[in-house]
Amino acid sequence: MAIKKRRTKRYRLIVCLVLSILCWFAVKMSKSYTQVYHFDIEFVNLPKDKSLIYQSDTTISVTVDGKGIFLLKYEVGRKKIKVDYSLVTTSDQRRRNYVTITKYQLNTYLVRHLYFPENSVINDLSQINLEFESVAK
Repeated sequence: MAIKKRRTKRYRLIVCLVLSILCWFAVKMSKSYTQVYHFDIEFVNLPKDKSLIYQSDTTISVTVDGKGIFLLKYEVGRKKIKVDYSLVTTSDQRRRNYVTITKYQLNTYLVRHLYFPENSVINDLSQINLEFESVAK
């Protein structure tokens, strides 16, 4: 009988501990936070007739405001963003061998493609310069 009482007390203690951890987690995740994340940038869908020979920046810093549960995906998720070159550049830029992608273009692309919320801000980056070389056929 004494052993059964001890087991019951242990189970109650474990249940209370688990419930308190879940409550703490829920409270922490419901608060708003401002966090800075660093992401590697990889350009995809590059022109077939050109080869990328230079990229000025491969990493961007992004300040994101949001609830803890929303920011959790950035904490545990991948730290690489694939940017579609054909969607982030204008038709005039795609014809050139030297392209400058502005902060505005990159920010608009990232918000439209749901990487970040609209109130996110790209830091430490004024532009990304890409240089291409024509591939001989």
